[in-house]
Amino acid sequence: MTVMYSINVNYKSETLMSRHALCRGLSALSITSMVMLAACSEQPMEPDFSDEFSIPPYLLEHWKLSEEKVTKVSGAPVWQFANVNGGIPNVSIIEGETGLIVVDTNISIEDGRRALELIREQTSKPVLAVIYTHHHIDHVGGASNFVSIEDAANGSVPVIAGKSFLREMQDENGVTAQIMGIRALYMYGNLLDPETDGRDFQVGIGGKVRPGKNGYVEPNTFVDGKLEMTIDGIDVILFETGGEAASHIAVYLPKYRAILSGDEIQGPTFPNLHSLRGTKPRDAEKWVTAIDRMRDYSPEYLIPSHGPVVEGATEIETILRTYRDAIQWTHDQSVRLMNAGYTGEEIANILTEVPEHLSITPWTREVYGTVRHSVRSYFTHYISWWDGDPTTLAPTPPPLKAERTIALMGGRTKVQSEAQKVLEAGDPQWAAELATLLIVTDNTDQSAKNIKARALRQLGYKTLNTNWRGFYLTGARELEGLIDSEAIQARFRKNLSTEAIATDRLLSLMRYRLVPEKAELKHIKVGFRFPDTNEAYTLELRNQILIIHPGVEDDVDSSLTLDRALYDRMVRQEISLAEELLSGSITITGSKLAVLDFFSSFDLEIHPINLVVR
Repeated sequence: MTVMYSINVNYKSETLMSRHALCRGLSALSITSMVMLAACSEQPMEPDFSDEFSIPPYLLEHWKLSEEKVTKVSGAPVWQFANVNGGIPNVSIIEGETGLIVVDTNISIEDGRRALELIREQTSKPVLAVIYTHHHIDHVGGASNFVSIEDAANGSVPVIAGKSFLREMQDENGVTAQIMGIRALYMYGNLLDPETDGRDFQVGIGGKVRPGKNGYVEPNTFVDGKLEMTIDGIDVILFETGGEAASHIAVYLPKYRAILSGDEIQGPTFPNLHSLRGTKPRDAEKWVTAIDRMRDYSPEYLIPSHGPVVEGATEIETILRTYRDAIQWTHDQSVRLMNAGYTGEEIANILTEVPEHLSITPWTREVYGTVRHSVRSYFTHYISWWDGDPTTLAPTPPPLKAERTIALMGGRTKVQSEAQKVLEAGDPQWAAELATLLIVTDNTDQSAKNIKARALRQLGYKTLNTNWRGFYLTGARELEGLIDSEAIQARFRKNLSTEAIATDRLLSLMRYRLVPEKAELKHIKVGFRFPDTNEAYTLELRNQILIIHPGVEDDVDSSLTLDRALYDRMVRQEISLAEELLSGSITITGSKLAVLDFFSSFDLEIHPINLVVR
């Protein structure tokens, strides 16, 4: 048996193709991030491009793997619904005697609904269980199509996940959602134009992502190490893997020798050993061990959550072994060079790609992850952000350093002239670096921004890696004033899905909005009572930090009584605290001044985030 894919390109001679050869007839397909599901639909007027759009041929061929496809595994009761709506994730079902087990649920309610429509074309059996392989939003966002919040809460339908799932879900999709969301929009190319920027070729593990609403449902059953179950006549082995995500589990069907690997095989591409959108460090040792645990079963069928079904034990072993060896090689060689005294930047200039013997198309081609951006994260993970030179402990601030550098180079006019010169000479990287000096010292200098934008666009058109391409091309648009960061942040807030998040964890997100200067010398306790969910908590502000206590303590300065549903709307900024106090929807017991003093300690406003114009 062979892998179900076909890519026919001469990879050794990747010349660039013109925009007109590629983009004629493309529909305006939109992509959003796996975190926010709220990409901007408005596209500003395009600038006059001075460089012809181009794209590496292999990237165009790779994009064909993202077409929507339904695959029945030949020797197991498993269906894979791949790239639903032409998107990035797969939904799989295991068909039992009377019902279905859904493994991963897609990124949004809308795409999950499309997956359910495809499932219903094959079977009308009800959903008896849902399994999340891990906490990333493209695997959990469509869950409400398959199980209700109520059925999950009362346990009538098992929703299964790894034991660290809730913590990881909170950290990634709550704590750092603001900055990770905007970085994800850049990385996945959500803000690009479909024709002039090639937005539809942007996600290396799939196709596009449409805007949609989050339908996440909290799990009720957790895998600690290993869990063996029989669900509707199907023997299932669930085991923790924790490689691509700390919460990760895999699913093995022993009777059929079929393994559902989630993102431990991240798709037909070299994996993101570190994600540029921002994540906690990904543990390479655990990732390699995870793949080895899957190899121990000698599976006959591999069903990943990105990429095609693979059938045949020999073919699968070749893919798994090479994939894990490429990860270990990248990790081990990074450590070797660290121990030889090289810094993260130096290592990234030495380890630029996997060796030829570990290059297996498409599984280790650098379409999604790269060796270069992974090795830097290993240095930080093991050693520090610091390179060891005391000069860099408290360096000259970037604006001052740029100002002094410009002066040494002969002034702004000379630097700008040199940037334009090297850009025309075919060195866009150095041109971008020179232009950055000018922008850091004067971010209103549109001429410098135009030079850098053109340089980034040239770099983006040439790169095979979709993550890098997204940052290059979106950065160019930011420089040209085509991205409204404040509007994006407002959409993020509006589209937050909070209903399925436990109240104490939702309240705890206020910790990250506390402004120390506004909370100086304050010690305030405010109780929160939610009669609709029969819950109560005390939020204690002390020493410029916020602590969440269960129950309303006796010594609170004041307490608020409001429905949890109302609080959700406040978090999304659909309504304001002041308006609800005036309307009587919120009842205050105790000091009203304490409530005002408490909330005045937090920054609850929406702020634009720029990544390139700083």
